[in-house]
Amino acid sequence: MKVDTIYLRSSTIFSKKVSKWLNNKGIDPLSLDEDKRNNAISTLDGLVIFNENQHLPKDIEYLKIQFDQNQKPVYKVDINGTLRVGVSNFALWIEQNKCKKMMLAGSDQLADNPNLERYLLNM
Repeated sequence: MKVDTIYLRSSTIFSKKVSKWLNNKGIDPLSLDEDKRNNAISTLDGLVIFNENQHLPKDIEYLKIQFDQNQKPVYKVDINGTLRVGVSNFALWIEQNKCKKMMLAGSDQLADNPNLERYLLNM
């Protein structure tokens, strides 16, 4: 991965699952509290949203809107989509947007979806 720093929302089931995966890859993600998120968004290079069938819960949609308002790129990974296409497009997105510091987000329901694990293992 060409990314220097990865941020996760604090205290979510999804973040705990992704944090475990990142730790296994030797990456120590940073936790971002909601009250500090607005100020931090301006320093981030992008947002990656994991979702199922393009469905975004309200809290994730609000997060996306915050990044859009700050003119930061957002990439959505549909974990029920084609694996190879999703992984390839994700790598291209990181490179094209020169993402060094980004945030990963997803709903807590995704943590139980076996497709999330499949995507994480291939990224």
